[in-house]
Amino acid sequence: MARNMTIESLLRKIQSEINKIWKLDPDKVDPITYKQYLDKARVMGYLCSVGGQLLEKHDLEKRLEKLEEDLGKIEESRRVA
Repeated sequence: MARNMTIESLLRKIQSEINKIWKLDPDKVDPITYKQYLDKARVMGYLCSVGGQLLEKHDLEKRLEKLEEDLGKIEESRRVA
């Protein structure tokens, strides 16, 4: 089962992939393998970007819901008073 995604988990995954690619020496690795690692890094970067945007939007949505709830309580208390 997949774990919940957080900004921290995305950053850890990106850093892990960066470290793997950083250690690759294009002169010592098969060119096809090297290209595959770079392609994987591009895909990981894209997916992490999309995941980060989704997390940010989800966070903003939750904050907006809380503000709307608080505003509703304030409006209700004004009607009662």
